[in-house]
Amino acid sequence: MRLSVRRSLTVLLLGAAFAVLSCSDSTAPNNAAVQVKDNTFDPASASVKAGGTVTWQWVGSAQHNVTWVNPSGTSDSPTQATGTYTRNFSGAGTYDYFCSLHGTATSGMRGSVAVQ
Repeated sequence: MRLSVRRSLTVLLLGAAFAVLSCSDSTAPNNAAVQVKDNTFDPASASVKAGGTVTWQWVGSAQHNVTWVNPSGTSDSPTQATGTYTRNFSGAGTYDYFCSLHGTATSGMRGSVAVQ
């Protein structure tokens, strides 16, 4: 019986260790893509690991831009109807943006990037 208790305890501890390791591993990818559609960013929220890159691709017919709420030295995208815009995120945090033609920092066409 003592061996059975020891085995059960070992299985329990291994399961707990696996659960901790699974939870601590960041699920955020290194790269993400956002489509700039007519009056919406899809998805509106993207996630990447620190050091990751997000690429916005224009797929609608209207002109839009990516304007940062708190730019911290980062240039906004040009206003365009086609093409892409890419930004690398080195530090953890949430980065909010919007299209200055169709939204504001608090309403309309806007999105965010969560960096883990």
